[in-house]
Amino acid sequence: MKYLAMGALIMGLSAPVMAQTVDYKPQLEAITKVITNDAAAKPLVKAYLKAFKKSPEALVALGNAYLMAKDYDKATREQLANEYADMALARNKNFGDAYILKGDIEAINDDGGEAAMWYQQSMMLDPQNPEGYMRYANVNRKVSPEESARALNELRKIRPDYPVDAETAYSYYTANQFDKALEYFAKCDRNQLDEGKLFAYAFSAYHNNQKEKALELAEFGAGKFPKRLTLKRLALYSAVDLKKFDKGIAFAEDAIKSSTTPLAQDHIFYGLALKGAERFDDAIAQFQKAAQLDPNEVTAYQYISETYAAKGDEDKAIEFAKMYMDKKTDASPSDYSKMANIYMQKAEKGIDKAANFAKGAEVFESMAAKFPTIAAYPYLQIGNWALVLDLNDECVKPYEKVVAMLAGKGNLDSDEQGYLKEAYSRLGLYYWSVKDDLEAAKPYFQKVYDMDPNDENAKRALGIGQETE
Repeated sequence: MKYLAMGALIMGLSAPVMAQTVDYKPQLEAITKVITNDAAAKPLVKAYLKAFKKSPEALVALGNAYLMAKDYDKATREQLANEYADMALARNKNFGDAYILKGDIEAINDDGGEAAMWYQQSMMLDPQNPEGYMRYANVNRKVSPEESARALNELRKIRPDYPVDAETAYSYYTANQFDKALEYFAKCDRNQLDEGKLFAYAFSAYHNNQKEKALELAEFGAGKFPKRLTLKRLALYSAVDLKKFDKGIAFAEDAIKSSTTPLAQDHIFYGLALKGAERFDDAIAQFQKAAQLDPNEVTAYQYISETYAAKGDEDKAIEFAKMYMDKKTDASPSDYSKMANIYMQKAEKGIDKAANFAKGAEVFESMAAKFPTIAAYPYLQIGNWALVLDLNDECVKPYEKVVAMLAGKGNLDSDEQGYLKEAYSRLGLYYWSVKDDLEAAKPYFQKVYDMDPNDENAKRALGIGQETE
């Protein structure tokens, strides 16, 4: 577990807020410039310690300088940081920032338990120092967000001016407890949130399917922090999900223009916004750009296929659907359905109806073979399409396959019960309406009635609840 995962975060957290009773900064800055050069740093450090050996603030500041010197030998810089923390505690055993420094050393080494122990020392011995509570909360954010929240509530009692709700919300966000994050973020004034917490608030709303809230927050954040690309992107995703395509286009163009490193995903969502606005050619161009930026972004080919289908160009839609299926080794049932339906839509237009129906049926059959646990569904679709296309005699075999798969299975789930009932009903309607043979239809409607006594077609066919002629 990376308790302080990013180097930049560690550096930021390791800069304590201290009451500076001595002006050590100029000399510390000189040391920092040469800190990785022992020969140059040694006399400066000696002079610094001579001048500030009685100042816990200055000693901890020197320890932090070594701890953050990334180009310096790790073991040595941690040893020196620890020594200066001990020197500070020798001057003042209640100086919380020294305990925090010792905790940061452990956190860098991924020892969250030891880090938490030192942060607790800061909380106990220097209770007015908010940094101890914040460090303790941070180290517990993922392993125990409840303990993190408890520490922050203690801080609230001691420092009611401190933004505890925002920190508590962020603790839950980093632990992927987005509902609790939303609960605490809702108590905050969004105008007081920094850009990272605004994103966390908006993302928590997005994850919890509060897309309107996510868009509102991301849009607000993007306006307040125009350089924050993640907020623009989240606004883009939310707008597309909400079918607010004009907004999506605007955010996509802004994100792409602002980004120094173009992302395929930006162009994917730009394309989706353009597709939603029925700017089909522009959408295809964006999906193609995504595929160029990232050859592994195979969904771009699926989106191109869908856009051609929406445009009414089924031949191109099939071409790119095949490319997508060739490139995606783990194609889903939905992928097969989409490809099959393109053939069926082409047949629906009257273009080589029988041939395109057969090709669509073949894709559905491939789906059934690859996903045998849901094989009834694709056969049901073949039968349904046969009826839509007025190829009525072609519906019988696929519906009978559904019946053969499910009728004797037992313990059917709700979907399977629906498939079986529909297959019986369609077969009954075929014999009753298409073949004008009610006697042949009745056994199927009896099955429907046994499954659902309220089915009106079954009751009519069986003469239940009405006078028979």
